[in-house]
Amino acid sequence: MKILILSEYLHPQTSGITIRIEYYIKYLRKFGHEVIVYGPKDCPTANRTLFSIPCYFFNKDMRICFPSLQLYRDILFGNYQMVHIVGPNIFLFTIFIYLLCLLMKINICTSYHTNAYEFVRLYIKNPYVFQLMTNYGYYTNYYPTIRLKIPILHPENYTDLKILCNNFNKGNVLSTGIDTQLFSFSKNFLRNKLIYIGRIAPEKNLFRLIDLFSLIQSDYTLDIVGFGSVETQLKDYVRKKNIEHIRFIGRIPYDQLYKYYQSGHAFLCTSLHESYGFTLLESLSCGTPIIYPKCEVFRKLYQKDFPQLEFDVDDDEQFLNALTYVQENTDELRELSRKYAEKYSWEKSTEDLLDIYQHISLSNK
Repeated sequence: MKILILSEYLHPQTSGITIRIEYYIKYLRKFGHEVIVYGPKDCPTANRTLFSIPCYFFNKDMRICFPSLQLYRDILFGNYQMVHIVGPNIFLFTIFIYLLCLLMKINICTSYHTNAYEFVRLYIKNPYVFQLMTNYGYYTNYYPTIRLKIPILHPENYTDLKILCNNFNKGNVLSTGIDTQLFSFSKNFLRNKLIYIGRIAPEKNLFRLIDLFSLIQSDYTLDIVGFGSVETQLKDYVRKKNIEHIRFIGRIPYDQLYKYYQSGHAFLCTSLHESYGFTLLESLSCGTPIIYPKCEVFRKLYQKDFPQLEFDVDDDEQFLNALTYVQENTDELRELSRKYAEKYSWEKSTEDLLDIYQHISLSNK
């Protein structure tokens, strides 16, 4: 199969979307498919680059791409069996790509990955501006896709389509994988060392994480790995509260993150709005237990296997109980964590994606 993938999310970015798309591309090529990737410049995975600018307001690590004549020409004459647009936006003029593919009878799909509704709500406090932005997002990103009947791909717990699109519940669910060789099991952790790995951004609820750590700072250390828009404010908050034993590690290359997961006694998460949360699965793959908040996505994923590690993010006692459970059951939890992660693989996830492609192709005949 000859596949064109258009994505703004590619290495060296470090988001969960980037991880998913990079592994899809890797295994599609490994399976023998011809994959042409359009993306921002300075992204090694992209065969062909598009002009792009940093997304300064939300996340400087992300770049906004603009279409090119080469892209349109490639769609017209490239003889693709599938065109896959990742996270369409108004700047890509996605509707023109949709119409061009429909006119040329080229199979096309699009995938949404970020719960933008909850994401934007954390950044825009004015209710009128927020409503304006959500209406704008609906009529530019979702409405054309649904009206033109473009097949939609999304993670299992994606919520934007239901919230913004009249309880829309169709689409193809993307399965998830994990690189268990990179994120390998290790027994060499540091007792009483806690870790957080991810973006330092409002939606991660990290000021609450700092508050929780302040309850145990005399007995534990905390490494915060990552960067983001509220990094300076978070460091100031730690200084203001005079909290010790916290290290801000900064940005670490993706292929080196396993060292930090492996070193931790437990991984802390306080985020309440995730479409999946890859960092928790990566931690489990290294054998490091997760202490996670009560929210829909984590409840579906982890409550059955790790009910004692769930806590109400506003309840200090529940957090302390979960931490105590880790202390009392460390060896057993590390084995169970790795066993849980081994159920996932990017090879199987990519096979599932190919099944979706095949189903779309057959339904268009």
